[in-house]
Amino acid sequence: MIKVTRTKYAIIGSGPAAFYAARALRKRDPGGKLVMIGAEGYLPYYRPLISYYLAGWVPLARLPIAKAEYYRREKIEFRSGTVTAVQGQEKTLTYRPLLPEEQEAAGTAGPAAAARRTFELQFDKLLIASGGTPAKPDIPGINTPGVYFLRTLSDAIKIAARAEGRKKALLLGGGLVSLKAACALHKLGLETTLAVASSRILSQMLDSKGAAMVNAYLAEKGLQTILQNDVAAIHGNSTGVTGVTLADGRELKTDLIVVGKGVRPSTTFLQGSGIAEKEGVITDELLQTNLPGIFAAGDVALSKDIVLHEPVNNALWPNATAQGEIAGANMSGGHLCYQGSLRLNATEFFGLPVIAAGLGRMQNSQDMPLEIYETQCPVHSQQEPHFLRLVFQKNCLAGYVAIGENNKAGILTNLITGRYPLSPQQKERLINGDLTFPFLTAKAP
Repeated sequence: MIKVTRTKYAIIGSGPAAFYAARALRKRDPGGKLVMIGAEGYLPYYRPLISYYLAGWVPLARLPIAKAEYYRREKIEFRSGTVTAVQGQEKTLTYRPLLPEEQEAAGTAGPAAAARRTFELQFDKLLIASGGTPAKPDIPGINTPGVYFLRTLSDAIKIAARAEGRKKALLLGGGLVSLKAACALHKLGLETTLAVASSRILSQMLDSKGAAMVNAYLAEKGLQTILQNDVAAIHGNSTGVTGVTLADGRELKTDLIVVGKGVRPSTTFLQGSGIAEKEGVITDELLQTNLPGIFAAGDVALSKDIVLHEPVNNALWPNATAQGEIAGANMSGGHLCYQGSLRLNATEFFGLPVIAAGLGRMQNSQDMPLEIYETQCPVHSQQEPHFLRLVFQKNCLAGYVAIGENNKAGILTNLITGRYPLSPQQKERLINGDLTFPFLTAKAP
């Protein structure tokens, strides 16, 4: 049975891009019918905080971006469901409401009869803000109970329940998600180990020296890391996962596994939609797709990178919020141009700030000539590590890595986004840590 409804604006997704797009829409069009479809069943929440919730540092009540009253007041109709198809030319989409047990898990239980229906929604304007889906490696036993991904609030709740009373946790992958999960599980008292296929942790964020410094610091805090080794098989019994076999044949016992092998844009429902995509939804400077009236923002969208000058997927919270604001304004009659995004990650591990931006991790090559300068303080047990890496391209700062301090991050990031050309004297002063001189206001050609 298919029930057909109509709306002026439709938003697929319930992350930051979806929320800030809805807010921007309401500023320009307070009364136009607006429907947001969220596959998780939760109202939009601060996804970066879920590892802090897992660790017990942040209560559940602090996660929502806005309370339910906000959506009622602003006439934003939230529907819990999974979009299964989009017909771009016809301006329709189909979705299935979450099953009753899924709605109960998210605290949004509704009538059981709704789960038996498929809904069709006709729209005038559409925003695709479906976010990303964790990559699921092809490992024997990957579906064993006790194996999780940390992408959603529901994931964090399930991991916390599994961790209670357990002793050992294994993290697959050395990316930011795995490390944040490892710190959270360590805080809960579990012995944590990371199995990393590459030669360093945070390979998409840090250079080799910076990664080695952070790895040594984490080891001092009690996190174990196994580099250049992956999991070949996962084992379990009636209680769930019990251990793994590594690629080198070693056996490890574990009570809990969190997989952090990357995230892919969530676009499977766009097959046959007529919307252009290539490892993400392709957008123009207005964040509009190849089909008029259909926009994309957030982790699912490809947009211009400020440094690389090509479409990329910089899947970061600040980028998603900015894209959502612009897409929402343009859906409601605006003509705002998105200037582009910057790859920037800022986090901390056991109090150690780690920030990387732009081309900070890149090496000099013929294809990409770069100038790289590094300063590093010796690591002592009584002193936190300190490391600064500056990467220049054509006399402009193009990236940096900062470990152990964050007071320079704002100025360095502004230099990258502004593309300020630096004289040899200015560059030398910057390399020596002098950020007090005035920078040129003219941008590089």
